[in-house]
Amino acid sequence: MGLSPEALISRVQVNIPFPYLLGPYGPLFLERGLNPEIGLDARSLSRYPPRILKGVARRFLAAGRRLTVHAPFQDMAPGALDDLVLAATRKRLRQVVRWLPVFRPAALVCHLGYEARHYRHARGRWLARAAATFRELAQAARTAGVLLVVENVFEQGEDKNLFLEVLERAGAANLKVCLDVGHLLAFGDGDYEGWLAALWPHIGLVHLHDNDGSHDHHAALGSGRVPLKFILDYLAARLAKPPLITLEPHAEGSLEPSLAYLAQIWPWE
Repeated sequence: MGLSPEALISRVQVNIPFPYLLGPYGPLFLERGLNPEIGLDARSLSRYPPRILKGVARRFLAAGRRLTVHAPFQDMAPGALDDLVLAATRKRLRQVVRWLPVFRPAALVCHLGYEARHYRHARGRWLARAAATFRELAQAARTAGVLLVVENVFEQGEDKNLFLEVLERAGAANLKVCLDVGHLLAFGDGDYEGWLAALWPHIGLVHLHDNDGSHDHHAALGSGRVPLKFILDYLAARLAKPPLITLEPHAEGSLEPSLAYLAQIWPWE
């Protein structure tokens, strides 16, 4: 349909690590009216006292901003076969879930965390453990009125069916998929049509960024080879309203061109 970049701002999220909001990016986000997807990484959860986290949440909620939260992902193994690693992962993820009533996000993003090189010979055990992890998190998120979405990173090919199996086994209506379109090209198989065909009814959030297929550059939209228009048109043909959408350009100066490009290809009213 096409929108102006300014009109698009209220419709999307923009990712930002929590510590950045304590510096100049905090006022900048508020001034621009940006809706942040806040990365609550493990270091932030351990380092900052409650008053700091509550203060950031309070400022954005008072400004009427819609929040989403990204859970820690480094070292996280939601389906770990090692009981100690699994216990540590669940402990850390429970920690971020406890902050949901404070941040009141529309969604909480977690990585699915499957890598075939580690788990292909124990796929069934991994699946049972991952489903149990996300079932518990989804139940806690539901109490806070929050959508929980699981994101693809290194999954490829038939791994897309793992998302369906985790959702089915978890049995939680508020558990959906976060489709990261940049990861699918940089780390996955780039089979956008196949992944969309399998997962579109379950997609609750989409991460948008670009790359050339050689690395996870998180570049400005339209600067790489991710078929962004095809992806959005595919979803718009099936969904009357867009899922939550987060822009994830990481380079300084890449947000404005990303908004401009997305405004040109935006397919919804």
